[in-house]
Amino acid sequence: MNTISKMAVSALADLLEKMDQNSLSQVMLYSACDSEEHSFETFREVVHKDPENFWRNVSDFNQLSNPLDMLRLLPTNTLYHISKILQNHHEGVPLRTASLSGMSALKMARRDVASGRNSAGALIFSSANMLSFDSLTVFGKLNEVRYEGHQHSGILPGWGSVFLHLDDRPEKALAELVEVKIKYRPKVRFEKEDWLSLLIEQKSQHGTPDVIVRYDNGIVEQAKAESDALDEVFPEVKTVNYKTLIGYTGKSNNLIDILCCLNDTEIKPGSRVLLNGTGINYGLGCILLIKRDA
Repeated sequence: MNTISKMAVSALADLLEKMDQNSLSQVMLYSACDSEEHSFETFREVVHKDPENFWRNVSDFNQLSNPLDMLRLLPTNTLYHISKILQNHHEGVPLRTASLSGMSALKMARRDVASGRNSAGALIFSSANMLSFDSLTVFGKLNEVRYEGHQHSGILPGWGSVFLHLDDRPEKALAELVEVKIKYRPKVRFEKEDWLSLLIEQKSQHGTPDVIVRYDNGIVEQAKAESDALDEVFPEVKTVNYKTLIGYTGKSNNLIDILCCLNDTEIKPGSRVLLNGTGINYGLGCILLIKRDA
């Protein structure tokens, strides 16, 4: 079991305090999780052992590497362990669409529940770590990581794991999921026009929400494109950004935003909430839900 899976198991334990484990053995599973990166961690061990003689000692990598790491590196590692704990033998769906992974999993789960594929519903979970060596290296090379608040632009890297149970029974629901919309845009950066295309269509189909949860992950140029589009399409709507409080978690960010929204006492039951998201080289999207009484 890798670190990402351990985080997911911890979050599952919280869920099982509120739900019967037997009922979850029949749900459909949708995961949006990071892979582990034991290769980088093992190289780090070699470097720290003797920084001045790294190349002379690089052969130690073979001695430190564990064959089990091959299993821990698989993107299905978390799905495997969650299925095992729940004794769930339904087909699981691991999704990898960058920072839209959680939203993509939710979109697929909503479609399957609405079509009646499984009366037990769906379990959507995501576990991610933007403090990993790989993530910090990529964003660091782009000069888009904030350290101690000194950087003008950049992500506040965070980590987290989240589970959502989705079904078609409204009695105990914390929220009603109205729509999950994703537009395919294989781009590294998204312009105001990309957001306008999404938001104008959303408004024409579902009207104006009461609250908008912005995607804004700290990268100023991208935040401005989203903000400018929101000002044009929904100028009077209150917006919030939870990433300034909890950091940016990559694949988990959309689902964690939902949990923050449900626990935000400033957002009253009955409010229609729109949550935005993007995924590099994949696209952008939004989730519309109606908050219910807890």
